[in-house]
Amino acid sequence: MAQKRPRRRKPRGSDDAPSAASASGKEWPPVGSVPSRREVRPYIYAGLDFAMAIVYALMLSQVPTRHTHHQILIWSTVGAVVVAGAGMLWRSPWGRRVAMAGCAVLLAVTVFLLVMILLSASFLAGVYGSMGRGAAGMALLAGALAIELIGLLPAFQLKFLMTRAGRHHFARAAARPGAESPR
Repeated sequence: MAQKRPRRRKPRGSDDAPSAASASGKEWPPVGSVPSRREVRPYIYAGLDFAMAIVYALMLSQVPTRHTHHQILIWSTVGAVVVAGAGMLWRSPWGRRVAMAGCAVLLAVTVFLLVMILLSASFLAGVYGSMGRGAAGMALLAGALAIELIGLLPAFQLKFLMTRAGRHHFARAAARPGAESPR
């Protein structure tokens, strides 16, 4: 059985606008008729990234560790947040890629941290009995806090970067003056 094709919606306010536009071969709505609004979300995300980088650096300078692996993991969060913020301010397709890479590193660090916390919680609950179950509950709360403090900002930022508005914001800057904006 043949599938039905979805009907195209007509723009509000005019019944013959799509047929007139398609008959004349012109783009609808006409370029320049709709004012473009300035996108502020990249600047908000960049400000949040730099603020979180300062918060992370201050918190991490207060918590010393002797293990090099831990220091690399911990300070990679600060570096990834700074890279993501710089990518949001660099208005080109490469800036979008850099911001996406910084967000991806932050999400990977968050997932790694959650796996380590959950492994610790399961070990504590299995080995130490009722005392370990209490400690495992505290570890699970720490995991929830890690999601909130480390994982939410890059997740929302990556979502913006992958939407049409994010792609359009970074592609519009790369377009030459006088050229039509990419769709």
